[in-house]
Amino acid sequence: MILYLGPEGTNSQEAAVRWGGGEGECLPCRSFREVFTRLESQSDATAVVPIENAVEGPVTQTLDLLAAASGVTITAAFGLRVRYCLAVDPQGGLHTIRTVYSHSQALAQCGNWLDAHLPDAVRSPLDSTAAAARHVAGEPESAAVSTFLAASLYRLNRVAEDIQDSAENETRFVTVIHGTAPSPAASVAGTIHSLLHLIVPNRPGALLHILEPFHAAGLNLTFIQSRPLQGRPWQYGFFVEAEGAITDARYAQTLARLREVAESVHILGVYPSARTPAAPDKKPTV
Repeated sequence: MILYLGPEGTNSQEAAVRWGGGEGECLPCRSFREVFTRLESQSDATAVVPIENAVEGPVTQTLDLLAAASGVTITAAFGLRVRYCLAVDPQGGLHTIRTVYSHSQALAQCGNWLDAHLPDAVRSPLDSTAAAARHVAGEPESAAVSTFLAASLYRLNRVAEDIQDSAENETRFVTVIHGTAPSPAASVAGTIHSLLHLIVPNRPGALLHILEPFHAAGLNLTFIQSRPLQGRPWQYGFFVEAEGAITDARYAQTLARLREVAESVHILGVYPSARTPAAPDKKPTV
């Protein structure tokens, strides 16, 4: 079973279907928390969740739940090209729109297009792009910034396509299981990455101390993000992703050094990571 953040019609569903190769059951969940709750109780399940967007940055809910979950492991990462359309009820049209609904990140990722074509329309955030598509069905004066899949599911007309501001808009997803996974073989497709959650004492130079072991080992860092620690006001944990398998024997001294300078070292996963090929330049169609 493949768990993803629903409802149907979201980029997360597309990512889940892609990961499953069109086989196996994909189950939508109402929240990220439900995704992880179900994952911890179903040994045969895999969660496919977004971790980072190329335009809007980290998906902090995913990071927080990865840090808090018990016994989960990231097994792979892959990019999904993000494409949005402006979808309306069949009775509506571009010139009747007074309100545009979507997820807050989708609205932000299409902000330039909306400024140029619908400057007077109110932008109203909802829980997902699919929820927006469902909401505007039957409302001729509203529109949704929607995935192509959601527009089709709710039988909406696409009055503009590829309205995202960046042709390189991509969301990176990770696959997560409950339990452990062996380190991927060196021959596996994609670059091997390691993601760690580090808690450090609140003292001058703390961040420098946890980054220095990566530098000494020649490990290229591809992601760094701080997040507040629950129950510890004004204290932070750091998510650090590096190229290479941190569990390899050659990095034993690196891990030992990290454990000396950090209060806690939690390896969230060692996994192959594939990026989506760059998209050709394409102007939005109206």
